[in-house]
Amino acid sequence: MDYQVVYPANAGLVMDEGSWPAPANPVRTAFLESEDGKTSPNATPRFILFQDGKIVLTVTGNGDWKDRMWPRIQEVTATKA
Repeated sequence: MDYQVVYPANAGLVMDEGSWPAPANPVRTAFLESEDGKTSPNATPRFILFQDGKIVLTVTGNGDWKDRMWPRIQEVTATKA
């Protein structure tokens, strides 16, 4: 599993291509084409689970990380306790 982090200078640059590491550009492209990408692209903190060229799940906020993203990561990596 690869892990990429985007640290823009400000919220307005969250989706700016220059803010993203090159290996994460396919994730950015797929996200911007998704419903969440079209309706709330700059919401932060955002967590995106990308697998096999597709977005599996995208959530915002630390609560959604804990309640939705972390369980999904455990599921797709077969590490759920």
